[in-house]
Amino acid sequence: MQKRYLPIAIVTGILFLVALGGYLAPAGSQGPPVRVLLENKGGKVILNHAQHIDDLDRRCADCHHTSGDDPNPPACSSCHVAKFGQQFAAAHQETMDKRQCASCHHAGATIAKFTHDAHADDYASGDCQTCHHGADIEPEPQACSNCHTDGTNSRPSLRDAAHTRCADCHDDFYKEGTTGCTRCHARKTEPAVKADYRACADCHATPTDQLIPTTMAAFHAQCQGCHEKNGSGPYGDDACYQCHMK
Repeated sequence: MQKRYLPIAIVTGILFLVALGGYLAPAGSQGPPVRVLLENKGGKVILNHAQHIDDLDRRCADCHHTSGDDPNPPACSSCHVAKFGQQFAAAHQETMDKRQCASCHHAGATIAKFTHDAHADDYASGDCQTCHHGADIEPEPQACSNCHTDGTNSRPSLRDAAHTRCADCHDDFYKEGTTGCTRCHARKTEPAVKADYRACADCHATPTDQLIPTTMAAFHAQCQGCHEKNGSGPYGDDACYQCHMK
């Protein structure tokens, strides 16, 4: 009788070990998640990630705006953290996805959208002193960088001098904050060498927590902005609990 049940016991034991191994093994990281649980004080949110992928026809970059054509983009929380501070500054090199370093620490920016001849003809009507200093400072107009460099010798830095002069005409650009930068500047697309990474404050006067939205601000802006644009899904101040569980 006991021999009769031995094969059944062996098969059952093998199936148990296989099931146990599958349960204990870490989940694979390949492929997008089906659902994402967002923990927060306002009530948990279960994001139906798979549904969004289908609705957007797998255009990951529509939400993961720094991912480009990456088929496996990093999670939003790998760049957008709950709070930016000294702790984040000290630890973010280890916690953030290395592919995203150049998203913030980019290689620089050009003023390729600035055309000197067009400004001279269209805006200054040939009067160089509209932008350049008067003859008492520079008898002949010269490149701003000849005198304005890093702000030494009591002279404004090149950035401050140019921004001050440009703002005389383009105050509407500056009222737009960092979004107005692209009116003149174009980011260089080549990745920066890690040794050349600079602090955000070297170029941006705006605090880091405003340059990079926190997790909550990023989700609210991205999710509600998309829903409002498409006229479907929850958005607005009275729609909180269509996403958040009380």
